[in-house]
Amino acid sequence: MTSDTVVVVPSAGRVDPGPTVAGVAGWPVIWVDDAPDAVAAPPGTEGVRAGGRGFAAAANLGLARARDQGYAWAVLLNDDAVPRPGCIRALRDAVDREGVVAAGAVLEGPDGVESAGLRFHEATARLRQLTEVPGDVQAVDALSGACLLVPTDVRFDEGFPHGMEDVELARRLRAGGGTLVVVPGARCWHQGGGTVDRRSRGAARDAVRGHLRLAGASRVRRGLVVAYALAQVAREGGPAERVLGIWEGVRTGPGQTP
Repeated sequence: MTSDTVVVVPSAGRVDPGPTVAGVAGWPVIWVDDAPDAVAAPPGTEGVRAGGRGFAAAANLGLARARDQGYAWAVLLNDDAVPRPGCIRALRDAVDREGVVAAGAVLEGPDGVESAGLRFHEATARLRQLTEVPGDVQAVDALSGACLLVPTDVRFDEGFPHGMEDVELARRLRAGGGTLVVVPGARCWHQGGGTVDRRSRGAARDAVRGHLRLAGASRVRRGLVVAYALAQVAREGGPAERVLGIWEGVRTGPGQTP
């Protein structure tokens, strides 16, 4: 353990915090309560109240608190994620490499490897989860925010309601000349759906809104984003209300990033 690293957990208060807290035993933890109604922070953690503002805002509050307390690095961790032994140490070691500004764990879920980094194709706005674990630390286009080590002075764009804010941050970090890496020696269990049910109408709406924001003003890219979303619903077998969520995301989508 190093004294410059803290764990920041934005929590919507929907899951039992016990496994997550046990998984980060020995590390300082800032628990950001983002439930609509206040929920006490788990024992042994420092509580910060966000109040239902969404992941990006909750993460930013935790990062700001960590920065104020003198921490240089923070592991952002979903409240339904449990780092395996040695995970955080491996992430921290990875950012000692020249040029590396963020490091992500290999996420393992009920169906196996969930994410070993992401690829984002700028021309088509296609976002693809990588599931083949590399043999060594490997550069990627983006990393999941479910278990992500970043400097405490970075901030998420709060214009993303829920979803794609981690990809937008990755684009900014890479534009600044930084490298993001996935670390095969850092493994983290991720149940998924602890903050928002991934198969819900709301999740579909927010994901499309965020993806359209990434796509920018191009009609071609924006059309492709909608096609990707519809294809995912069909591939996963619904439910049909997700299609309504996609339409809501298109209709209410925020302005585009540059």
